Amino acid sequence: MAGAEEWPADAGSDPEPTGQDTRAASVKDEAMDRRHMLTALGGVGAGAVVLAAGPAQEAAAQAAPQSGLKRILDRGKLIVGTRSTTIGFGFKDAKGELVGFDIDLAKAIAKGLLGDETKIEFEVFPGGAERVPALVSGRVDIVVSQFSVFESRAQVLDFSLPYCNSDFSAIVKASSPYKKHKDLNVKVATTGQGDELKALIIGAIPEAKVEMYPNFSDSFTAFRQGRAEAFFNDSAPARYIVREFPGQFRVILDDENRIDVNQYSVGIKQGDQVLLNYVNWALTRMRLDGRLEVIHKRWLESADLIPGWARMPI
Repeated sequence: MAGAEEWPADAGSDPEPTGQDTRAASVKDEAMDRRHMLTALGGVGAGAVVLAAGPAQEAAAQAAPQSGLKRILDRGKLIVGTRSTTIGFGFKDAKGELVGFDIDLAKAIAKGLLGDETKIEFEVFPGGAERVPALVSGRVDIVVSQFSVFESRAQVLDFSLPYCNSDFSAIVKASSPYKKHKDLNVKVATTGQGDELKALIIGAIPEAKVEMYPNFSDSFTAFRQGRAEAFFNDSAPARYIVREFPGQFRVILDDENRIDVNQYSVGIKQGDQVLLNYVNWALTRMRLDGRLEVIHKRWLESADLIPGWARMPI
């Protein structure tokens, strides 16, 4: 029976293990196949059902859809949906290579799964609208791409533990007179494509003139060229912008009128509990061994956007 361990009928009658036996057992444990170890994460799923059920239930469990985790292991690579136009999180560097916070995170997940961060394939979306359909159709295994958890998304997808906090924020030129969000009423503001983004801005700044662009990179370029007084993006990439353009831009800090306090999570096809369990475990390991903090500091220069669950004492 897959996933079940066979135990001796009378464990108490076994002789005391010798030092040689202990060493041999240790070597055997260290040589355990990676696939077996990871697949065991699903033991509380179909395997547990089989243990507690009769022949009919066992057949149903065996006929259940294959978990995404097993498909990844069988395939030998992780397919990740992402974007190349998310500032600081997924973009092309001067060499044309895909880099960023989300790219580092996805590679860390791949390394944990397959022992090699290069065993990964990125499907690059032209915009954020492709993220949900790609997961629902099974075209990608996971999505790591500034994926905020809205109610509408949570109804059709599963999401991991959050890995980064991020408000929706206004970036303005450092020399501009705007101090609060209300100061942007009747002013032109750019942002990425999406009715939900426009609704967030209008909800806080009713008279703002919102101009949407296909992606955040294009909307930022329009803002830099003087076609708008403000550029709206999440506070996490906003920090990257301020760092990369010292003295040129700043973020409006308006605690009295904050816009969409949110977090980024890894998107997973709804109902794939085994893969969701693994991703949550991987993020927890990254928090425990410090890799999550390293990624935050590399791209955002600080760790103060690490979510609360990852700040709890070990």
